[in-house]
Amino acid sequence: MSPNTSSLTSSSPGSGSTLSLRPARPSDAYILALLLNATGEPHFHVTAGELEARLKAGAPARWVVAEEGGQVVGLGTLSLPDFHPTHAWVGLSLHPDHLTGGATPALLGALEELAHRAGRPRLWASVRQDYQPAHPDFGALGFREVHRTFGGGLFLDGPLPARASALPAGSHLSAAAPLKGDPRLDELYALTRGDKICAPPTIPPAGDTLADDDSLWEAGYLAWQGEQLVGLGLPERSGLGAWQGVLIVHPEHRRRGLGTALLTSAARSLREMGLPFLNTAGVATDQAYLGTLRRAGAAIEPLWIAWERGPAEASA
Repeated sequence: MSPNTSSLTSSSPGSGSTLSLRPARPSDAYILALLLNATGEPHFHVTAGELEARLKAGAPARWVVAEEGGQVVGLGTLSLPDFHPTHAWVGLSLHPDHLTGGATPALLGALEELAHRAGRPRLWASVRQDYQPAHPDFGALGFREVHRTFGGGLFLDGPLPARASALPAGSHLSAAAPLKGDPRLDELYALTRGDKICAPPTIPPAGDTLADDDSLWEAGYLAWQGEQLVGLGLPERSGLGAWQGVLIVHPEHRRRGLGTALLTSAARSLREMGLPFLNTAGVATDQAYLGTLRRAGAAIEPLWIAWERGPAEASA
């Protein structure tokens, strides 16, 4: 199925109209902005002008539009992330009157063909739970649920909780930057690296080493028990401001409030740097991390549901 030439009879009984697929054009920008904004989080919202400029520049190239009766009824998008070489990420943004019609399987078929041409045998989709009504039924389209994760974070333009109500006796925090490169940090990271719950590719596995070019060491903090290093909170740069990249506490010193203290201290430093948001995410089953975030005052979003489809599921 080629997005340039494919067409099929509309699924509307007796309508007699046809459904056709074609590449997105700059003239589609107004309606495409509405479709995308109806299915995406507010911080991803886009204007028609921004979309028109991107389409005129030739990007994104893998956007397919579904038309019926001369009207745009849906958009399918495909991205090929480098960090997930066997999967293509799909987005399906349908007019609400066409969620269950022929546009959805037609768009999905076109995207799947584009993915296969690019050497990506599997499709991936991720939808926030409260946005599900605006999306097609991925289960009915042959996708299987892979995992559920949560997102959220701390808004840094308002009041923040106290750094810590009371640290354990003999404990204190210090700035992380002066100890950047200290082997004790690597030892602590190596000890706790296996504790990180991951959900690839939504939440990738922990890196092999602590070193990271995006790390905001000037906003990081260390936790100490006496002279023993027992914790590290190290945010990183992200498109939303900052990301809580590393938050670790020595296994023998957990459940004592150190993680909450590290998180809130980093948040205060980021606010002083002028950053608007500290983004966080985790696996839905990670109740310990969720508890730390809530104690720090983080806003937790509804769960994200990740879906995957491969050749076997597509032919089933």
